Amino acid sequence: ELDDLDSAAEDDGLTDIPDVESAVDNLGDLDSLDAESPDSLSLDEELNFEEELGADVLSDISDLDDDSQQFSMDDFGDQYNFKEGDDVYSGDLGVDLDQLEHSLDEASEDDEKPFSIFEEDFNAIRQTLASLPRNLKIALEELLADERRSPEDLKPIIDALINGETPKSLAARFKTLTKRKIDLPRSYEKRSGLALEVRRASLVYQLVREGWPVIRIVLLVISISWVLGASIFMWVYRPLKANQLYQLGLDAIKVDDVEKAEEYFHDAWDGWPLFYSEDKDPDRIADSPIVVKGWKTDNEWLKYARALRRRKQWDTAMQFYEGYLSIKPGSKDVRLEYSRFLSGVLGKYQEAFNLIESAPVAGRLEWDRDYTLAAGDVLLDWAEDDPTKYEEARKRYAKVLELSRNDEKAILSMMRYHLRLKDSDEIERLLPIFDNEIAGRTDSPQLASEVYAGLGNYQLAKSNEKEARRFIDLAISADLQSSEASFMDAMFWRQAEDEQKELSAYKRTLVNLEGRESLTRRNLEIRILTLGGMGRVQALNGDLIDAGSSYHKSVSLYEDARSRNQLGADPAFGQIYLDLGNLKYVGIESGGKSSGLQLTLASNQELVKEGSDRYAELDLADYYFTEAQKLFAGSRRDTGLPTGSLYRRGYARYEMARDDALLDFHRVARLKPDDYEVRIALATVLLKSGDYEASRNQYARALDLLDDELSRTGGVLNPLDKQSHSELLLRYIIAWNNLGVGRARSAARGGGGGDYAAALSAFTMASEYLDEVYEDMPDVISRGASAVRNIDGERIVKDVNGLKLLEESTTIPYLNRMRLLGLEKAPEGTDLYMMYPDIPSDLHGN
Repeated sequence: ELDDLDSAAEDDGLTDIPDVESAVDNLGDLDSLDAESPDSLSLDEELNFEEELGADVLSDISDLDDDSQQFSMDDFGDQYNFKEGDDVYSGDLGVDLDQLEHSLDEASEDDEKPFSIFEEDFNAIRQTLASLPRNLKIALEELLADERRSPEDLKPIIDALINGETPKSLAARFKTLTKRKIDLPRSYEKRSGLALEVRRASLVYQLVREGWPVIRIVLLVISISWVLGASIFMWVYRPLKANQLYQLGLDAIKVDDVEKAEEYFHDAWDGWPLFYSEDKDPDRIADSPIVVKGWKTDNEWLKYARALRRRKQWDTAMQFYEGYLSIKPGSKDVRLEYSRFLSGVLGKYQEAFNLIESAPVAGRLEWDRDYTLAAGDVLLDWAEDDPTKYEEARKRYAKVLELSRNDEKAILSMMRYHLRLKDSDEIERLLPIFDNEIAGRTDSPQLASEVYAGLGNYQLAKSNEKEARRFIDLAISADLQSSEASFMDAMFWRQAEDEQKELSAYKRTLVNLEGRESLTRRNLEIRILTLGGMGRVQALNGDLIDAGSSYHKSVSLYEDARSRNQLGADPAFGQIYLDLGNLKYVGIESGGKSSGLQLTLASNQELVKEGSDRYAELDLADYYFTEAQKLFAGSRRDTGLPTGSLYRRGYARYEMARDDALLDFHRVARLKPDDYEVRIALATVLLKSGDYEASRNQYARALDLLDDELSRTGGVLNPLDKQSHSELLLRYIIAWNNLGVGRARSAARGGGGGDYAAALSAFTMASEYLDEVYEDMPDVISRGASAVRNIDGERIVKDVNGLKLLEESTTIPYLNRMRLLGLEKAPEGTDLYMMYPDIPSDLHGN
């Protein structure tokens, strides 16, 4: 563009400027004039023009006369009273000279302040004018040639031309002086051609001209790289790194490392050191020279809260819920979820209620339907601990129903309220609303499923199986993942005594519960009872190992929930402890046929040794029976345990040589006075404890009850009915022998002589019952009885040290009788009279 400017200037050419200096020199020396007075000039003097002006000039003037036709003015003279060729002066020469002299004086005054320019400045003006656009150049030349302009007016323009200012600057000065605007071509707006040439010749220009493209590319690359790097760092690295830290925190929660999880979370949220390390130094961020700004992802608060709930880290889960609500206080779904967690899982009803009551409702009505119903739900749960809250819950539901009679959720909530109170009148009043319910059509599936299941249980309790089945099916169709519905289905099949369908419903209930992040108190209750129910069905089917596993899971879950104050004492849980105690009692490892449960005629009680498997089973049975008793307290009169389980606990304690066995047997005898098993057991324990008088009374009563049992079977022991024959036979032998021992010991301790006679009679009766033991009675023989007769009914004789002795002589009743008569002595260090220490392991018919 600037090159075009140079070439245009050359094409225009330079205007020839006359030689001013030579013309001025030809005017002569003005100082030679007499300056004293203008009057000194004499007009009478002859003017020598040839000498003053030179011969050439005069010659030219004379030529003008000769060629006067070349400069004819035609009629110009007529217009101005001037006639061509009229060269005669007719005016007053004196007057004219005076006027001339006056004009010269005025001109002299105007030229009092002349200025001059140097040759180099003049050349600068020429060069500047030559580089200007044509319109500006002409305008400036006209301005300089304008005689009306004073030197003071023109001086700024001339200085600017000398200095070589840009066309734009010169145009501005011209406009200031003349009030006329000069439109410059676009190529002349920035810099004059002369300035461009000077600039091109400079070292800076050469460096910039040659280096700028490279520098510009380098700067461009650096800028792009910086912007791209900063963008990647801010919008790619930060979210990816933060997401990694968030995930590490969630992984730490899975292994219950809550402290580390919180550290990861806050690093991701607030910022982490650029050079991240696993150092646990609390000042690692403060000491880091560069800390990367965190990447705030709001939903991570919720993810952590739910993950912590799954790991039962309740306190930390609460912190993350509160953190989320501090960021998004208007999140209704999360606020309601948190309130359900506080109420349903932790039982913190006051906190849950306050959370709902403090919910922002700006811009809406004074109340919110969802929050009102949620407050009612919290109060309904709260009422389980504080019954006064029932009425407050009802008011919340009634408020919603008052404003909307057809609000399904409010109707369902009100029905649940009456089901909790077991208010039959109100339930029956609302039941017609549910007569035409369509399966699966509901806006509140979870609540509907819970209410339908509750109505199914209500109808089942009334033995209305048809309606119960309808409501249970409605509950299942409303929410296929409802644990309440599937559990109630299991209860239905339990009452129908269909064990396979019951077990299937239990398994479906567990599947539905497994998908939940955390279990509410009701969910926990259902899961515990479901595992207990599975154990019961498995035990009935003979799967004792699986039954034991189910029971153990149920009990462990309940004890954990109780330690966290999530669940309290309830007889329903007591039944699980009772079942598990019974399972341990019969012996899981032995398949429910523990040899220790069989009544034997052993002369010495072989106590269960501590550390053995059987001791562990009986010890656990004792524990579970005792725990069941605590949970049953108040629901059962007197003992809190069923008499059969109470007897079993007494037996377990007796086998482990614990002193409190006697108390259990006394309680059972009071509850079961006509059971010969408990009478034998109580008498034996009393005998071992040294209470001979009390023991013989119990044995006497046991024998009367055995006679009653015998009379019901025909009045005699029937060898053909081996089972009942063997069991009754063993009990007769034990009762008569131990009754004799009690009387003999009482007599030895100072009793009357009649006790010896009664004792001898008792030993004789025991021997007579032993006489009924034949060789073909292996069950009795294996339990300590000696066969005294062969299959032909002949007495068995055996050879002992060359002597022929009856087998009967080796039996305990025979030996006691001989010792009582003084015909035999007891070995040193042993009791004189031997008893049968074993007792029945269960009540009759249990």
